Amino acid sequence: MSDGYSLTPGYTTSGMESVFSTEATVSAILEFEAALALALSDTGIAGEGDAIALAAACAEPVADAPAILASTWADGTPLLALRAEIAGRVDENARRWFHHGATTQDAIDSGLMIQARRGFENIVFDLVAVARRLRQLTVEHSEQPHLARTFLQDAHQTTFGLRTAGWLSTVLDHHDDLRSQMSSLPVQLGGPSGSRLEYGAGATDVMSALASRLGLRPSPAVWHTDRSRVLSIAHSLQRLSRTMTKIATDVALLASSPIAEVQVRSGSSSSIPGKTNPIDAIRAIAAATACAGAVAMLTAAPPHELDRGIGAWHVEWLAVPLVFRTTAASVEAMRSGLSSLVVDSAAMKAAITDEIQPITVPGIIESVLDRASAVLD
Repeated sequence: MSDGYSLTPGYTTSGMESVFSTEATVSAILEFEAALALALSDTGIAGEGDAIALAAACAEPVADAPAILASTWADGTPLLALRAEIAGRVDENARRWFHHGATTQDAIDSGLMIQARRGFENIVFDLVAVARRLRQLTVEHSEQPHLARTFLQDAHQTTFGLRTAGWLSTVLDHHDDLRSQMSSLPVQLGGPSGSRLEYGAGATDVMSALASRLGLRPSPAVWHTDRSRVLSIAHSLQRLSRTMTKIATDVALLASSPIAEVQVRSGSSSSIPGKTNPIDAIRAIAAATACAGAVAMLTAAPPHELDRGIGAWHVEWLAVPLVFRTTAASVEAMRSGLSSLVVDSAAMKAAITDEIQPITVPGIIESVLDRASAVLD
């Protein structure tokens, strides 16, 4: 477990720390190197035995992953330290194919896409749990009289199920978005100047074989300095964390002392015994706010110069894992908060001053539930 997790547990999750730990980052780079060696064999550039031996060597953990990454800021790349370690595990014939035709950014960008896929899987797991809980609340409270509030003022009678259906519909949108992101994560392979020069006429075949072995999407063009893919990932996650803030804010307001129409798992006060603070909503909002700051690091970075960025690329190493960590924290927090949510039906009815009339919401709840069934079942 990294120091970041032990110091700031509210802004990440144990699962996401496993995805973006120092060891996992080095392992993802070596996963790229192993797949590249095998892709070279697939396309007849490297011998099969050499490629298999090299891939096996890359599959073994390194002795000191933090030292490997730290060497980046001394040498300008972690690949020199990695090459030295792998060189001791294979013979000279296999050794020559390590990192063949690639550049540091190929290994790091592809490694990041490997981690991104695992990060998305981690978040989607919790997001599905959030969606299932919202579906349950929508079914159970589809006819529960509930006061709508617009501009924080009392409005018309509605149902609590309609409110949760609105949350659920947006969560399902995010689920589809994240699944789409997962299926379009691209491999990076360009070589030192983005030309794939060392692979000759077989360059496209090498790239395709590499993508296939990594489970990433082939990328006809090199994206060393086109960071739109990275920004797309970050923006998808920020939108999701913002939705968690929306739900968290609504839950906190509905649980607040003046309204008190729901109860949720609460934290305690150090100075006021019995005070109930909506700790999960608090965590979700804090983590989502931190996510927005991490995304701002990416959007504030200048375009990458010519064929390789000076600094703007490197800040992604900090920002992208932080976006995943904080988004995961916001979703995990709302999973916990919603799982504990209890509706006070009497309080909801009491808030409606006019005579309570049966409410029918034509089609809205049913259509959302139908969509939820298609996604979740």
